[in-house]
Amino acid sequence: MAHSFTITLTDEISSVLGRVRSEITGSGGRFEGNTEYGSFDGNSFLGQIKGQYRCIAGNEIEITITDKPFIVPYGTIESEIKQYFT
Repeated sequence: MAHSFTITLTDEISSVLGRVRSEITGSGGRFEGNTEYGSFDGNSFLGQIKGQYRCIAGNEIEITITDKPFIVPYGTIESEIKQYFT
């Protein structure tokens, strides 16, 4: 079951995505996409997380978690991901 949430960005989307891409790939994860949509996956202290993103407005991005460790609540993952985007 997937879980989606929206993040309001304070910086330009291209610079935010560039920073997120560097952080995810720098820790061995995968990040593919552009300023409209894309996907990511990686390992964190929570376990392996997979997801997708899409720009829904000039300063908003929707994140959808498509795979996560069974025992980790979506709220915990959402908090962790929001730190990447803010």
